[in-house]
Amino acid sequence: MIASVESVNLKGFFEILKVIAEDPRGKRAPSQENYSEWVISAIKIAGTKLRVLRYMLKNLPKGNPPRLLDIGAQMGAMDVYAAKLGFKVSAIDLPDVANRFSEILQPYGVQYKSCDLFKDSLPFEDSSFDYIAYMDVIEHHTFSPRRILWEMRRVLAPKGRIIVTTPNHASIYNRLSLLFGKSVNDDFLYFFRFDDEYYPGHHREYTRNELRFALKVMKFNILEAKVFDDDPRSTYYCLRHFKRLNTLSQRRRDYLDFSFSVIGKVWELLHLPFGRFLWVVGEKE
Repeated sequence: MIASVESVNLKGFFEILKVIAEDPRGKRAPSQENYSEWVISAIKIAGTKLRVLRYMLKNLPKGNPPRLLDIGAQMGAMDVYAAKLGFKVSAIDLPDVANRFSEILQPYGVQYKSCDLFKDSLPFEDSSFDYIAYMDVIEHHTFSPRRILWEMRRVLAPKGRIIVTTPNHASIYNRLSLLFGKSVNDDFLYFFRFDDEYYPGHHREYTRNELRFALKVMKFNILEAKVFDDDPRSTYYCLRHFKRLNTLSQRRRDYLDFSFSVIGKVWELLHLPFGRFLWVVGEKE
């Protein structure tokens, strides 16, 4: 039985993060320092994850349990939550990530597969899903998203929906940064220290019109195309519960994020496209 929208909350998401953070199998990647803290810190972006879950619960397809594919799932906290809510969940990420978390998520019924979107097709049959969550992934591609969007359309069922979230390249904060001669790209010193290895940051960010165009070309009907910001409750949760764990500089960043999130709610109420993130929903024709 599918749970109600009211059952989706930050506390439930945080409890899932704690379970993943305490699992020793997640710590086996030598490159991941402070693994537990890294997992727990995902509570800051929980607002967007919960927004996706609530949207799907409000727009459930008729018939069997809804089928969700999460692309770029990382630790898979949202996928565990979705499975607990009654969804049939699959997830993909790069091989090193998928191999690391698939065992952790398997007991919750999450099918986690490895897939390199640069060269691989999605490892699923046609019309396998009712929803695809494509959250904060598209900006990391070193290639055009055209082929992978077509792949998503292939594995979506008729009237299936794709939910895309990504930073808003035309946010008011980026506009002000450019006005004062500052870059809107990733921190240059962070970017510059990478040599021949793959750069994991943002390669291309998008405007709302660009995302809308990309989905239309791939034969999706645009149901929603909004600008939004983080849920202030997520950052406030961090400020309340992790005060002792965070450094002074981290707390300052959290307070700044909280301020931006509150201001973002004002932009949303006034229907101004100034927020930091984009939300686009497309339905397969």
